[in-house]
Amino acid sequence: MALATADSAAEILSNLNINAGDWPPNLVKNLHLLPADQIELAKMLSEMGQSHLFQHWAEPGVEDDQKKAFFAQVAKLNSSYPGGLASYIQTARELLADSKTGKNPYDGFTPSVPTGEILSFGDDNFINFEEAGVKEAQNAAFVLVAGGLGERLGYNGIKVALPAETTTGTCFLQSYIESILALQEASGMLTRGTCQKEIPFVIMTSDDTHTRTLDLLESNSYFGMKPAQVKLLKQEKVACLDDNDARLALDPHNKYKIQTKPHGHGDVHSLLYSSGLLNLWHDAGLRWVIFFQDTNGLLFKAIPASLGVSATKQYHVNSIAVQRKAKEAIGGITRLTHSDGELQNIQAAYRLNGKNYLKWFQLVQTFLKGKGKLSHLLGTGPEKGDPKFEAWDEEDSMVMSWLWNSMTPDISDTCMFLSTAKDIWESIRQTYSKVKDATQVYEVKIKTAALKQGNKSVTEYAILLKNLWQEMDHYQCIEMKCSEDATTLKKFIEKDRVYDFLAGLNVEFDQVRVQILGKQDLPSLNEVISMVRAEESRRGVMLDSVHVEGSAMVSNGGKNQSLEQLPVSENGKGDSAKTSNRDNLWCTYCKKPRHTRDRCWKLHGKPSTSSKEWGYKGGQPRNQGQAHMTAMELNQEKSQEQGELDKKEIEKLRSLLGTLEKATGVCSLAHSGRSMVINVEYNQLDPLLRATGHPDGDVNCETGYSPFPGNINQLILELGPYIEELTKTGGAIKEFVNPKYKDASKTSFKSSTRLECMMQDYPKTLPPSARVGFTVMDTWLAYAPVKNNSEDAAKVPKGNPYHSATSGEMAIYRANSLILKKAGVQMEDPVQQVFSGQEVEVWPRVTWKPKWGLTFAEIKRKISGSCSISQRSTMALKGHDIFLEDLSLDGALIINSIDGAEVKVGGSIQNKGWLLESIDYKDIAIPEELRIRGFQINKLEQLEETYVEPGKFTLKP
Repeated sequence: MALATADSAAEILSNLNINAGDWPPNLVKNLHLLPADQIELAKMLSEMGQSHLFQHWAEPGVEDDQKKAFFAQVAKLNSSYPGGLASYIQTARELLADSKTGKNPYDGFTPSVPTGEILSFGDDNFINFEEAGVKEAQNAAFVLVAGGLGERLGYNGIKVALPAETTTGTCFLQSYIESILALQEASGMLTRGTCQKEIPFVIMTSDDTHTRTLDLLESNSYFGMKPAQVKLLKQEKVACLDDNDARLALDPHNKYKIQTKPHGHGDVHSLLYSSGLLNLWHDAGLRWVIFFQDTNGLLFKAIPASLGVSATKQYHVNSIAVQRKAKEAIGGITRLTHSDGELQNIQAAYRLNGKNYLKWFQLVQTFLKGKGKLSHLLGTGPEKGDPKFEAWDEEDSMVMSWLWNSMTPDISDTCMFLSTAKDIWESIRQTYSKVKDATQVYEVKIKTAALKQGNKSVTEYAILLKNLWQEMDHYQCIEMKCSEDATTLKKFIEKDRVYDFLAGLNVEFDQVRVQILGKQDLPSLNEVISMVRAEESRRGVMLDSVHVEGSAMVSNGGKNQSLEQLPVSENGKGDSAKTSNRDNLWCTYCKKPRHTRDRCWKLHGKPSTSSKEWGYKGGQPRNQGQAHMTAMELNQEKSQEQGELDKKEIEKLRSLLGTLEKATGVCSLAHSGRSMVINVEYNQLDPLLRATGHPDGDVNCETGYSPFPGNINQLILELGPYIEELTKTGGAIKEFVNPKYKDASKTSFKSSTRLECMMQDYPKTLPPSARVGFTVMDTWLAYAPVKNNSEDAAKVPKGNPYHSATSGEMAIYRANSLILKKAGVQMEDPVQQVFSGQEVEVWPRVTWKPKWGLTFAEIKRKISGSCSISQRSTMALKGHDIFLEDLSLDGALIINSIDGAEVKVGGSIQNKGWLLESIDYKDIAIPEELRIRGFQINKLEQLEETYVEPGKFTLKP
């Protein structure tokens, strides 16, 4: 039996052209157990250096089911990662290598403040954006990234099941669904649609949360949303890594299982792409995808206005952001531009100096075209009044700066006060292009006629000729009205240039020259050059060979001299009568007369006075009459004036353009777009600023806040461009790795690591032309995450946010109180209280259903007269048409009403109310959702009314 097994394995490996010695012995022994698809996976693992996975496999017949389960897991890991496990391992090796060497992911990038919208709650601008956002909401889909449990909070359930606030007990998921339904209804009413659109809602889950999320929805009838509107997408985990070689880590408790961990919420993009939902939404006419995370009870107060900004400004990507204090522990939204991505960083060698217009023209035009900004030179941007104009106009100012920086100061000064990039471009063209200038044409003609091959290779000679011809084409600018005449002229010009090229070749190419001229149909110029180069190669003449003596000889005082070495007079004719006179000599090194480069003192040093070779008294040699200045040297000397791109310059340009090509991998930050707007973590932003010319790092500006807005990981993406980008990348997002090393040698990990990706890193893959912006809201209005347990929150330095269930609930009350205060209600000031070691502001406990107050304009409409609420009060409004008129509340008020019931509440309402009582977060007798807050509500007395019939009602005690 063992022999048969071995024969079977040998046959399998033989069919795959694999040497058994290259595979792990224990795998070879068990190879017969695997079907063909799993054998392919085994081959991939072996080729990717993962043989250690089979080191402890048992003999065939032992634990065979576990071996099959191992490959089932491998197949799942392979299919769930874009590019498969091989791509994952290769990317991991690259990122781990960068991590070990300490490579800075932002090396070469310069930070700047991106373009965005800063809103002030309650003003006309804010209200207008809110209305625009509500109208646009019916064209949006919402995506909740909810892959985690609440263990970090001290809660064993899923985080979305936690109460956002305990006054009504509304959980986060219920709050989100009710907010989407309120937007759905309000959007339909504003647009007066014939039929109300149902807004799609996607929830990304994980193995840990999927079933529980589904149970929460089903047990609560989807909180009023139609089940068909909700789609759950389950995120898969990725393999863990054991070392810098990216060897996959085995589970310490199961040698037949690879250890896995979550990949990060960036997987939401690949899940949406692979599910096909994006195309379905696009076909249904949707325009926006709104991403948010699982425990921010204030988020939907910011979404309507932010969506309005996206629609008005036509942002491809809009990050909802908050005001951020400098160095605050929250990432900053930043524009990063690589050192090879801005024109001013490469202009020094090509700065317009008045004599090199053609070179400058070609470089600037090509570069800006590669950056997607050519419209600024052509003046073809959007018109004033167009929503896109503001962003385009800001870009135009940047291009103007680039153009000024690409010129010498004396030239840039002449166009410093022009108003657009197009104006600058046209002004320079008219001044320096010299198109149809007879003098320039004549000069190029002289240079072309004088140019001979001499000691140049065929390639070098051809390049010089082509440069001159291109310059001639620019200056002559011949326009033909008839296409047939244009074709005839083109053929004539090319034939004429073939003759010019052949005429300037050295004598050793006489044979191939005769062959070409003897053909019935003269070959094209490129074919002729190729034939001559082939002859050059055959003769063994290489590009770096020693200079060959020119063959067209003339006699001068008994000395032979190549024709191209004769000095050229101003009229372009050879002046052999003066070749013995040093006045006709010129040095291409020091640019002075009466000697040549090979006798230049500045280049070679001053010779001794006794040197006969150098002439008497150290002067120039008396017997060296010929000029050694070749046509090659002439062209090198004049290259700045001619605007030519020599070989090195061409390579620089190619390298530059290469940086503009789009990257599709997921390896590193330094991608080809070279300019992007992304989140930079606070502990990276400050040192990055210090390293790039900002000695104080991240500092507050005149507003009292950092100019870099705080990232809260909520995104609004335009659906069309989003689909286009994911089609290119397969939904893959730039990844990072964060291994914890045992020591400074960085050779081993404290524990296994894995690749991670973040939802907000999506803009890293975008081209620079993408319209990426932000919308800044007041922090009190938009940001109250719940992510720290009570014990950890109590250790947060004073003045910093706790980000706990305690602070998250209090933030909801504060936001609602401030909104009502802005709407005209007199709200009593908060008091300071301490719960579980956290000192917080306690405002009146005011809550309402989203359909009561979706926008500020709606809230203002429902408040009239003189209303006041005391600090100790509680108010919960659970209905659509509830109006507050001259209400004075000092206690607890709860109103429940169905749609169609209009309730006016006023007068003086006083009762014992609901009190907050501190509790011990360690007391296991108290429910977890209360313990993690450090307080519970003691409901002493309240006025509660419920209206279950349509009609108009008044509540006025």
